[in-house]
Amino acid sequence: MSAPRYTEGIPAIDHHSHAGYVRPGQPVSGVGHYELENAHGHVEGHVPHADYQRYMAAVESGDQERAESLGTSLDIPDLVAQSLVYQQTTVHAVALRDGCEALYGPSSAEQADAMSREARLSDPVGLYDRALLLSGTESVLTDIPEIDADLWPHARYKPIARIDPYLFPFGHPRWIGRGTDTPRFRRIFGRVLQRQLELEGTALPTSLETYKEFVLASLERRRAAGFVGLKIASAYVRSLEFVRTDEQTAKDAWATLQTGAARPFDGREGEAELDPAAHKALADHLAYFIAEWAVSAAMPMQIHTGFGHTEPGLRISTANPLLLEEFLGDPALNTLQVILIHGGFPYSSYLTALAQMHGNVHLDFSWMPYLHHHATVRVLEEWLELLPADRVMFGTDTGSPELHVSATARSRAALDTVLHAGVTDRLWTVRQATWLADRVLHRNLRAVYGIPT
Repeated sequence: MSAPRYTEGIPAIDHHSHAGYVRPGQPVSGVGHYELENAHGHVEGHVPHADYQRYMAAVESGDQERAESLGTSLDIPDLVAQSLVYQQTTVHAVALRDGCEALYGPSSAEQADAMSREARLSDPVGLYDRALLLSGTESVLTDIPEIDADLWPHARYKPIARIDPYLFPFGHPRWIGRGTDTPRFRRIFGRVLQRQLELEGTALPTSLETYKEFVLASLERRRAAGFVGLKIASAYVRSLEFVRTDEQTAKDAWATLQTGAARPFDGREGEAELDPAAHKALADHLAYFIAEWAVSAAMPMQIHTGFGHTEPGLRISTANPLLLEEFLGDPALNTLQVILIHGGFPYSSYLTALAQMHGNVHLDFSWMPYLHHHATVRVLEEWLELLPADRVMFGTDTGSPELHVSATARSRAALDTVLHAGVTDRLWTVRQATWLADRVLHRNLRAVYGIPT
């Protein structure tokens, strides 16, 4: 007899999606792009740092001729081919294949790549709608700077606004680390801020006071446009340690950074000769300022915790969720509904403890379903056995329709496994297990974000 499927028939709401998002300057690609992107880590680890930076600069600038010439001289095509072979046994590769088969039927990798690219070009919304239907997903919360509500109706695609662009009005200090992932996030944050300034019809304000007025106006406009929550993704560019910083310190930091940003600079976009201490102090002050607005506006806040992408950039030690203790422990933020996302790997148990000790802290396991197999089950066991039933949410963390289908199926399977074991071990009754499935898949999210049934 097969194990009961407690999740069967229960609709899902994806707490963390990127539906509708295309990176600035990135052409529409097929599903094969995801494994090619993952190959960057393998390439970066086998090419001298300066050579890799030159190659990626050519790629990111769109200089295809130079990129191909550098790539050939550095044997990058061979390194990419090696990486694709080595990736075959990862859960990510399995999830991609399963999702492609669900959407396009049995096909080769080349056929799936071509069909997925054509579907993205001809009807991207229809493709994602189909993924939602196949996976039993009612709607998604999508991390996206802007979204056309006529194309991507908010009944199904509810936008989440990152606050990070507001935290760094003068850009960032020079990047001297490995990889290109952190510089890419810096560029994106800068471009999103510039777009928000344009939408408000203003240039960057000259004082901290007027800048904060702009930030509030921008956030209010986005809330009125249908954004249902906020997100901090700053772990990709700085530490998660946010310290409450007083107004005068922030004004001093503003003045220091304003001077630094005005100096000539020959580095990357979004960087300047900035004082790191002032850079952190201003961002800290603005994070608390926005968080306090979120309390008054009843806007939940997602926070990225744990590891990042396959290329160096994010520092795992500075993405440790325990660095959030001062932020989470601030009395003025005790009713801010915070969701620590991605399972916090490799700090999953730290998330459990933080949620256990803070009644306003919730957890999602987005990203895990298409990166992990057994670990997803282990994390759900720990969370559901220790935490109250209102704390855990399902999510995928993908803008790929293919990965959405497979990640949702894998999430349901992992949840069924945990619930069946709990019933077998007499932790829960069958009725309680079904109730937990209902809460994890959509009801906890509805309660936090105020989304009606």
